[in-house]
Amino acid sequence: MRSVQSVAATTPTKPTPPTPAPRRQGVAAEWDDRVLSSHSRPHFMQSSTWERVRTAGPWHVVRREFGSGREHPALVFERHVEGVGVLEHVPRLSGLGPGDVEAFTDRVRAERGVAFASKVEVYQPRDEALIAAFAAAGWLPTRASQYRHAVVVEPAVGEERLLAAMKSRARAEIRAAERNGVVAGRVELSEENRSRMLDLMRETEERSGAFFRTGDYAERVWTAFADDDRGHLYFATHEGRVVAGAFVARFGPTAWYKDGGSLRDQPQLMASRLLQWSIMCDLAATGIERYDLGHVPSPSEPEAPGRGLLIFKRAFASEVVEYMPAFFLAHEPGADDWRRGERDFLADYHRRTGDYWY
Repeated sequence: MRSVQSVAATTPTKPTPPTPAPRRQGVAAEWDDRVLSSHSRPHFMQSSTWERVRTAGPWHVVRREFGSGREHPALVFERHVEGVGVLEHVPRLSGLGPGDVEAFTDRVRAERGVAFASKVEVYQPRDEALIAAFAAAGWLPTRASQYRHAVVVEPAVGEERLLAAMKSRARAEIRAAERNGVVAGRVELSEENRSRMLDLMRETEERSGAFFRTGDYAERVWTAFADDDRGHLYFATHEGRVVAGAFVARFGPTAWYKDGGSLRDQPQLMASRLLQWSIMCDLAATGIERYDLGHVPSPSEPEAPGRGLLIFKRAFASEVVEYMPAFFLAHEPGADDWRRGERDFLADYHRRTGDYWY
């Protein structure tokens, strides 16, 4: 089994050894160090890179300190809801135990400013005791803006153990892709390659009905993470033609399958399977501990859309991680009316703009 190969545009080159990621200077690096040291599962949505991405849009980003007796920094994202007021959103927070929730809630209430409500999404596996603690502190269940189920692999265990943990179908498809002449690996985030990636995503969107953000938004995210050496673009090519692509974001010990797309006129090539294997090899070489492959439908809902996605990703690791539900804390009268009507609000926003509100 060959290891990941680098690809410049569509021309394979020899692999190059990983180089240490450059540190961002000043307050950005200081913030990231604090998050990485205090969050149990540091997420890129709490990084200075994501802060910079979101500040360029309709969200106002505030750095807060939610610890009580220990450090617990978090980015809070604020946005005005027409006719209601300001909602504050804390996405992908981690490092909370049941005993932390009461003090955390007190800090949220004390520092909410003019927000009519606060929404928090905890990036930790489902924990019934933690859910009960949020309920006891006055938080209500609400609609999650981020995926709740994912397949996660551990690249740091090495290629041999990664392969052993896969289903036999995945290993066979990786070998088939190699026999078919597919080459996969990291590519430069050039203008040409960004355009190729967007084309792959749009074809996937048209074919599957999946939702993707606008091209401008995707390119802004990719560029920000690449500039901070926290993200890379990967292509799978066949006979000089790009047939699959993925953008992978990194922060601390974790990487995420952020965006992806593929052509489907030659599914027998198994290019997407080899592409993901190549990404895992590359992440293993750089010491990444976890690779979150992103959304899959709940295994307990056999009729949910996206079953093909679940089947594809579970071939890499059979266990599906269920993350914590989202929670909502009302601060003003009428806030719960918005919580109950959020689904309709988001659907109407998407119909009018073609974009996602969060």
